[in-house]
Amino acid sequence: MTSVFYINASPRGAASASTQAADNFLAALPNTATVKRLPLFESDLPEFAAVLASAKQKVMTGAALDDLEAAEWRQITALVDQFTAADHYLLAVPMWNFSIPYKLKHYIDLLTHPGLTFSRDANGVHGLASGSATVIYSRGGDYSPKDGLPDPFDFQSPYLRAWLTMVGLDPINEVLVQRTMAGPEGQADAVGAAQPQLVSLASALV
Repeated sequence: MTSVFYINASPRGAASASTQAADNFLAALPNTATVKRLPLFESDLPEFAAVLASAKQKVMTGAALDDLEAAEWRQITALVDQFTAADHYLLAVPMWNFSIPYKLKHYIDLLTHPGLTFSRDANGVHGLASGSATVIYSRGGDYSPKDGLPDPFDFQSPYLRAWLTMVGLDPINEVLVQRTMAGPEGQADAVGAAQPQLVSLASALV
């Protein structure tokens, strides 16, 4: 049985191209798969402010946390435990200003701490999560790789691939849903074009 953790980074609900594509992936999952959802724009994520920053520094240096710091740090470890419990990760990520929505960056900053999602030694950085990932990128235009290199305006894929790799996920499958700003028909065509890849990836999970 495969547990899928679905992280949705769009606030647009059913109107979102990335959400529509993710729904196609979910519909193609084997019946034995379980799905846990995290709609980031509907989630009350803790703010990474002064208390959490102090708690992180103390955890990294082995210092004792006060009661308030300990309570806030427990929120972080609960989020990390939720994240690392999955076998496969599905991310629906629209492009905002060539990059990722701020809610997803907020979530990543809450998760990314030494000793929780990665470690470092003389041989480099080692991820403490495990499993594979499918990342759906929806874009208004075409930001496909050019001449074997990322598009110079694509700050979505290089950043998320680097982060997902750092925390230990492999393989990372990327699905492009592009030219979504070409009206309703254009969006439907973009989502439809990605469907065969999404069905293939989802049906392979056992």
